[in-house]
Amino acid sequence: MPILLIIFFLLFPYDFAFSGVDHLAADYRPLRGKNIDDCASKLKSRSGGWCEIRHSDLYPSISSVWPKNIDNKTRMITGPSSILHAWNSAAFDASRYKLFFMSGGHADYGGNEVYEFDLKNGSWSRITEPSPLDYLFISRDYDADKKKPWRRLCWIPNINTVPASTHTYDGLIFSDITQTIFLYVMGAANGSCIEDQSDKFKSDPLVLGTTADTIGWYEFNPSNKITQNNLPPLSWRKVLTFEQLKSKAIHQGYPVSTLLNNGSIVFGSRYKTVKYNPENISQRSFSPFSAQADWGDGTKIYDSYRNIVWSLHNKALLAFDGDRGSFLYKLSADSPHGKSLAVAKDKRLYAWDGTSSISVIDPDGDRQWKTLEWSINGPPTGDGRVYGKWVYLDKEDLFVGLSTHKTGVWVYKHPENPTYTQYSNINPQDLVNKSKPGDKVTIPPGTYRHGIFVNKSLHLGLNGVIFRGTVNKKSIINISCDNCNVLIDDFVGDGAVANCQWGNCAGIKAEGNNFNLTLKNARISKTVMGVLTDNRGGQVILEDSIIEDTGIGGGSSTLGHGFYAGDIDKVIVKNSIVRRSFGKGHIFKSRASDTLIENSVLAGLDGRHSRIIDFPCGGKLTIRNSVLQQGKQTDNIDLISVGTEPQNCGGGVHSSDISIKNSWLIFDREESADEPSADYGFNRIFTWRAPVSHFDVSQNRIIESTGRMRFDGEDHIPDMSRQNQMFQSRKDAGLGPVEIPYKGIIQKPLL
Repeated sequence: MPILLIIFFLLFPYDFAFSGVDHLAADYRPLRGKNIDDCASKLKSRSGGWCEIRHSDLYPSISSVWPKNIDNKTRMITGPSSILHAWNSAAFDASRYKLFFMSGGHADYGGNEVYEFDLKNGSWSRITEPSPLDYLFISRDYDADKKKPWRRLCWIPNINTVPASTHTYDGLIFSDITQTIFLYVMGAANGSCIEDQSDKFKSDPLVLGTTADTIGWYEFNPSNKITQNNLPPLSWRKVLTFEQLKSKAIHQGYPVSTLLNNGSIVFGSRYKTVKYNPENISQRSFSPFSAQADWGDGTKIYDSYRNIVWSLHNKALLAFDGDRGSFLYKLSADSPHGKSLAVAKDKRLYAWDGTSSISVIDPDGDRQWKTLEWSINGPPTGDGRVYGKWVYLDKEDLFVGLSTHKTGVWVYKHPENPTYTQYSNINPQDLVNKSKPGDKVTIPPGTYRHGIFVNKSLHLGLNGVIFRGTVNKKSIINISCDNCNVLIDDFVGDGAVANCQWGNCAGIKAEGNNFNLTLKNARISKTVMGVLTDNRGGQVILEDSIIEDTGIGGGSSTLGHGFYAGDIDKVIVKNSIVRRSFGKGHIFKSRASDTLIENSVLAGLDGRHSRIIDFPCGGKLTIRNSVLQQGKQTDNIDLISVGTEPQNCGGGVHSSDISIKNSWLIFDREESADEPSADYGFNRIFTWRAPVSHFDVSQNRIIESTGRMRFDGEDHIPDMSRQNQMFQSRKDAGLGPVEIPYKGIIQKPLL
């Protein structure tokens, strides 16, 4: 190999990548299918992509068959959504193409009902009902807590015959030999409990034991007609108790399980597993299998091509011999994988992060993870705790996955020649964490898997940096500090690329008491929110920046505001553009006491937006030498609101001082019959509900075609039309037909 090429590989700080299919193109938008055959047929015409088997828009998947009336004792904190969202797996019947789901666990959900998804029919069913929680277990015994010397008892079903709800982790599996499902319960849900201070249940037979007694290995027959492995239809039995598991040194937390080629089940904990024949429930059929160090929870699968049991954890992929269980080797697992794993016929391992990322590794090749980010062409939302809810269908050469009740079941086809993401090997969070308050940290150009969390005063340089993920489930960059000064240069945040199109995910989110944040030369697009703050004071300066297309992904029900400052002290926007919000969000919203907009453009363009400026708590608003443009698809007739949300403004709205001078106010709403705001009346500059301390709207150029515009529909402020130049068209004002007058407003080139 030439010396220069060797140096390149040694120094270039990126994972190796291939290039090929442009999977981010519009041609790869997710499809819809009725069942697995329908999705397989539709995906044939594509080199790769996703197809969703969706029950309905309102109830996409498992929620369509949730119990309608769940008592509070069973519902606990989150209810049945935890069946998918919590640390739970699935069991897959590969011969009948059925997936089985169950359990909530911890304080989340107490139901132990079983759900079935039939891939062939594309149908959901709840095949059992939640067992009544009529019994108790001792969650905290006498004198375990000196401040609470009494017992704490929690409600459970009869654990001698049925399992309690639990976090299954990877402990749920279907046996091809017995045609039954096995479940490893590591402890009962404890969200409905009694502080038994009066010792009411001291000798009550309803108390079945301690937490240990809720642990066990259970078996379930999912057939509604046939007895299987001596189990009647739709019935459970407790195969092994905690003491029996303990005698084999199995139970040490985080259940795992997998099925070997001969039908034997490997199951156990994060430390140790055993192998046994599921037809023989005797402990004598157990034989030791694997032992390992503590890598935390994970998932195990059997690889018949290599006769290897793979064990995937947060940071490691471990290989064990499929016959003896002896440890073979360890690979890194530094890609988004959702603790899910499947082996395809190409012999590579595929992992899904629960949303739009697929990670692939070839154990016989370079042993390097490669990640394919589908972004807006993949599932719009999901949960990163996938486990066994990701399976491979050999006949179709497709994958199937589900991680949230908010979507349908996903069918995935991997491209033959994908464009893998090139990730930097540098961890930018480490650079930030090692810095001292006040330092300048320059992140090297490159593509990074996650966003950045800042909790100190810092100058952050991001020139050439691409973020492919978020941080703290809040934003691409999350600032959270008190009395800190943070300056960020050259930030580029693309919500489609970074998967920031759910909830109220922001390009930048600032939190803390009296922070001071300055953004210079930022480019934020396609996030739900552009910039977002909390309500504890502080200041945000946006300078030489562009925010656009917020809310465009449609993956969130939150209003997609371009810029949203909470109850802070001051906002300054200079030489910046905020434009085109979707999802009925405002272009600019500020609850700050003092807001200055100067040499900037706030434009609705062709977005589906609400107001251009929402100033819901009143205060001081100064606009100089700027453009406010209302798009045709606005759902609001006013350009600006002042003091319209007193219920959300602490002590009420502020007395307001509003000044708009030397600016363009452009109304492109034509009051047509088919527009979103057709029924709301004439165009107006203000909806004003705050006390007036000062008001000056003068020396502006106002374009409004209907001639019926009003300054304020409720006459709280005077009409100052004569102090401004009024035009009925852009042509009259010397502009092109759809021109936004950036020239003369924006002082430094941004476009």
